[in-house]
Amino acid sequence: MILKLGTRKSLLAWAQSSWVAREVEKLNPGITVELVGIDTQGDKILDKPLSKIEGKEFFTAELDHALIEGRVDFTVHSMKDLSLDRPPQITLAAIPPRELQHDVIIFHQTVMDRLREGKEIRIGTSSPRRLTILPAFLEKALPQFLANTKPQIKFVEIRGNVNTRTSRVHEPEGSERKLDGVVLAYAGLERLSHDQKAAIELWKLLENTKIMVVPIQECPTAPAQGALAIESRKDHQVSLTALLKLHHPPTQAAVHEERVILGEWGGGCHQKLGANFVANKYGGKLFIKGEKPSGEWVVETRNLGKVPFSISEFTKVEASDLFDFKKRELSTAEQSALSHSEVCFVAHSRVLEFLGEEESAILSSKRVWVSGMKSWHKLAAKGVWVEGSVEYKGFDYFQTFKNKSLLRMKSKTAFLTHAESAIDDENAITIACYTHQLKAKNNEVPKKIIDSTHLYWSSGLPFSTVWSMLGTPEKQAEFSKKIHASGAGKTAAAIRARGIEPVVIDADL
Repeated sequence: MILKLGTRKSLLAWAQSSWVAREVEKLNPGITVELVGIDTQGDKILDKPLSKIEGKEFFTAELDHALIEGRVDFTVHSMKDLSLDRPPQITLAAIPPRELQHDVIIFHQTVMDRLREGKEIRIGTSSPRRLTILPAFLEKALPQFLANTKPQIKFVEIRGNVNTRTSRVHEPEGSERKLDGVVLAYAGLERLSHDQKAAIELWKLLENTKIMVVPIQECPTAPAQGALAIESRKDHQVSLTALLKLHHPPTQAAVHEERVILGEWGGGCHQKLGANFVANKYGGKLFIKGEKPSGEWVVETRNLGKVPFSISEFTKVEASDLFDFKKRELSTAEQSALSHSEVCFVAHSRVLEFLGEEESAILSSKRVWVSGMKSWHKLAAKGVWVEGSVEYKGFDYFQTFKNKSLLRMKSKTAFLTHAESAIDDENAITIACYTHQLKAKNNEVPKKIIDSTHLYWSSGLPFSTVWSMLGTPEKQAEFSKKIHASGAGKTAAAIRARGIEPVVIDADL
């Protein structure tokens, strides 16, 4: 049996639909999927931002008509392009697993020279959301070379497909079309990288460029960005049955929460709204940022689900409560590993306090990833390009990015941390930049730890140290009766190793 799939003709839309077609065929032996290219209004209007044009359904109306009229059996859309009100004859048949939600900025490599010279950085996008949210982020995220001077950033409104927009960073210097960077959805580029035909053009476009993956907590993206929507007619049972096998309920739940916020703000592509749902053990968190039509500026984090505790109930234990810190000279092997590693991961902002000028200079030539924004801002202030952040989720989460085809991080990662930390990863090399020295004499546990009944441990080393300082099994058993909390990674593992089940919560709850 042949099923006809209606799709836009752009390079990205065709790649996305080709992936869906292959999945449908793989999951439904006996079905063959034929792609039918359809031109949409959004593909034809390229001289002005869609937010300035009356109407809606710029990328879907023509596909809807073909579906309703029976010229195709199902259609594939980027879900962020779907309005909240859909034709009654059409149903959402499946939402496959989501790709990364993030925005990504593709810069020409000459951007570093322009930043050093204090020249204007021209960045292309037509999204009202990006135009609203990105400037404040980039002022601190881009490398800084001139004292007390923010980078000069100018946003240029552009339209076009992924390949036509990305090509503008390769225009000759002095050309009116020349841009230093363009903002795109990461998901689209990743999907292009998996399509055999599209990838050839993509890799050419990414030559001589630098990538910046934008953190979603700092700059939430369009509701449902990174998700695909597969629609069919309500009465076409063959399509509905075949497509259901691609459906991913967790993605559906996440994009539902984001589109609820879109509805609250009025819907439409003109909204200056970013909303991203991130699942966790207790349900999830919804990061919201933007400017409402009334002009009200909103920065909000909603906890969805049952969170058993608030971080405000806990006494937070930092490493600095127990230790002083001392610079550690790198061994010859560590210096060599740092010099030869393509990718460096900065595990804590404290690392940067102990890097010498030579090591800092080495980072300037690397692909640098960080644990959080404090490290990012410190590195940018030193003139170092940061490619992305794991947003406080730890090194294990870094694998999410390392495994992506687009980022191509196949070499070993230099993991910059402290001497008491060890990374259990054959693809990482530990670079110990500093060490801890216990402050207390005579194994005296700090009073705030003894007096508190609820303790949040920011890292595993303070917990393990206090446990050892207690000395006797009786004191340790009493200590175990306290409520202990931590993040989800190594700290929780260190607490469990002592027979205590921690409350796993985010530090910013």
